[in-house]
Amino acid sequence: MNEEVDLKERILGKIFSKDSIFETIKDLCLMGSRFSGTESEKIAQEYMNKYLKDIGIPVINYDFEYQGWIRGECKFSIVSKTKEYSFPAISLVLAPSTNGETIETNIIDGFGGSETELKRIKNSTPGKAVMIHSGDTEEGWLHRRIKYANAYEYGAKVFVFANHNPGQLFPTGSVRSNRIGEIPAIGISKESYEHIKEILRKEDVLTCKIFVSNEIPKLTSKHIIWEIPGKNKDEVIVIGGHYDGHDIAQGATDNAASIAAILEISRLMKEVNYIPERTLRFVAFGVEEFGVVGSTIYVNDSDVADIVGMINLDGLIGHIPKHITCSGIEELLVKVKELKNELLYDPKITNNIISASDNYPYFLKGIPNVCIFGEKPDPRVGRGYGHTSADTFDKISRLDAKISTAFAFVFIDAFSKMKEMPKRLKEAEIIKILQDAKLEDNLRLLEKWPFK
Repeated sequence: MNEEVDLKERILGKIFSKDSIFETIKDLCLMGSRFSGTESEKIAQEYMNKYLKDIGIPVINYDFEYQGWIRGECKFSIVSKTKEYSFPAISLVLAPSTNGETIETNIIDGFGGSETELKRIKNSTPGKAVMIHSGDTEEGWLHRRIKYANAYEYGAKVFVFANHNPGQLFPTGSVRSNRIGEIPAIGISKESYEHIKEILRKEDVLTCKIFVSNEIPKLTSKHIIWEIPGKNKDEVIVIGGHYDGHDIAQGATDNAASIAAILEISRLMKEVNYIPERTLRFVAFGVEEFGVVGSTIYVNDSDVADIVGMINLDGLIGHIPKHITCSGIEELLVKVKELKNELLYDPKITNNIISASDNYPYFLKGIPNVCIFGEKPDPRVGRGYGHTSADTFDKISRLDAKISTAFAFVFIDAFSKMKEMPKRLKEAEIIKILQDAKLEDNLRLLEKWPFK
């Protein structure tokens, strides 16, 4: 047995024989949400710095400023012909307040919130509170920020975002990226949505009352960055994931568990003196949940000349089947498929483009990038309990934590050993990939289209 194989097998054995990965997941979850601007975010930063210092790995802290947002009070009620119904609700991230006033306006159903659906009711939307569910639309799946932008473009006064999954769970998430949105936005449960729709069906015209009070300070955050030097120090592969969650939950699967995985992998690499083929730069990104803000600032402010690839772990743990997306880069797709027999088990490998996670800023620089996440058994659930208060560590089994961490390590090892990395894309190639995928219009809506 050669030394490289022995080291790889020792790392895998340590992942499976100890519970350290599961304990780290719980540590990160129990300290709080790690939501940007909260005390638990600072505790997480200190935890990662200490974790890495204790195992002898030097750390860089990259500080940056961003548009902060602090959740305040939210009140939501429906006034029918006979009574007023109060429904629990929360503000969406980066949504504005109602400026100390209660908005009173009619409420209508905007269905999935696609342009196709809203165009059909375009004469009814101006000045109204528009309810839009989180499920698939007539145009397929659309990100929440696209639905918000569509509602605003069609004149909505308030965006009411309803979970399409049962469980009395309010969905959260950002409405814009690094700026405050134009109209108030609240999240309600599926059960509230169905209740309101039934009243609306019987009465045709309904009034709602909405009061929201949030704070919008300028804040600072930081990325935690460390390296495992490779044999080839001139070529760097970034392995990243975001450590912030949403303030209403532990953010276990999104994305504490992925951060626990890269900490565990780094610890074991250091412990057995594993030397990768190319230098591995690990980045725990802050402020992803505000619209991929932190990684965008970092990538645009950094020299990326030596970066030959990026592996993004977002939702790695939570479902054992894995999905690897290759960002529309055909050469990358071919090379990743060639690695399939070297991996721990067969993942789903597609050329899907993920624009709402930390791989996307690297893609915009032309850097070959993949996003790895757990594949849900039923895609109709969308995020499932993600972005709700139910994203807690009890949703993760010890087996899932170990298998998924082992999968990530084996993929990182195989990816770093590629004889030749896929070439970096030119701007014209990036634009063509996005246009061929018919993403330009939606990326412009999301303010994620940097090209002229």
